[in-house]
Order: sequence, then C-alpha cells, then structure tokens
Amino acid sequence: MMQATRSAGASSAPIRRFEKVFAPPGTTVEATSRIQCQVFIFEDYTAFQPQVPAKHTAISQLVGKWEQDGQRRAALEEGRRWVADTFYGEDGDTVRTLRLRKGWSQARLAAELRTSQSHIARIERGTENLTIETCRKLSRALGIDLNTLDQALKRQEAIAQAQRK
Repeated sequence: MMQATRSAGASSAPIRRFEKVFAPPGTTVEATSRIQCQVFIFEDYTAFQPQVPAKHTAISQLVGKWEQDGQRRAALEEGRRWVADTFYGEDGDTVRTLRLRKGWSQARLAAELRTSQSHIARIERGTENLTIETCRKLSRALGIDLNTLDQALKRQEAIAQAQRK
C-alpha cells in the first residue's frame, strides 16, 4: 500500500492506492491477474488543517491595533467612506452605507450599541428583526432620526430580497 501525501496546494483529494489479487479459491497467484485499485478517501482530505504560522495575527486584531493609531484610523475611515460611495452608492441610504459614510467598522457600531459585530452584520443583511430600543440606539449612533432609519431599513430589506431572487 502506498500512503497518500497531504498537500495544502492539492487540487484534488488525497488517495490511497491498493494492490489486490482477485482469484478463485485454490488458484495460484501466478495464474491470476493483478488488479490495481484507487480508493478516494475524502475524509482524509477534508479533515486536513493547514499549518498556521507561529506569528499568526487575525485580521480583526490587526485592524483593532490600527484603530489605536490616529493616522491609520483616519486612513481606515477614509477607506470605508470610499467603499460606501464606490460599491454601495447606488443602494442609497442603508444601515451599511450610513455606517460606512461615518467611517465606522461594524465592530465600532457594535460598541456604540453595546452589542456584537455579528448582530450588526445581521442588521445590515436585513435578517434581524429590530426592537424599537435597538432602532433608537441605531439612530442615535448614526446621527439620524427614526424616520430616516425606517427608510434605510426598508431600502435594505428590498435590496436583500432582490439578491435572494
């Protein structure tokens, strides 16, 4: 049996090769033909975890560190405003565009609302049912009135529905 090699850059699942002799009982090995068989074992491939570099830093940690530096924070905020105009300009006012125009990350808005970043992501995707208290916090944090927030949430919901089709 030949052991499969695991490679992070492999384009297909690792395989194990077996050589098996198939012969009726009482037949000599020389009188039979050898059949080679390849068995694909997908569990071996999917269970493989690439090695993480020793000095690995998560992107959230890196951005959090940059947020502490005034110049880098300003550059990140400007970049977020650019993203709002360039990629979401046609969407109009949504919670995402309002947040990005302020130059805030989802984590920053979450901190303002005393909630989690994943909660903000669900709000921006239009999959979260908001309480009136959350709406009040959102409108205060984004510097808009509740009517503007209502319109932004409706627009966001319409965009989400259009994307699902």
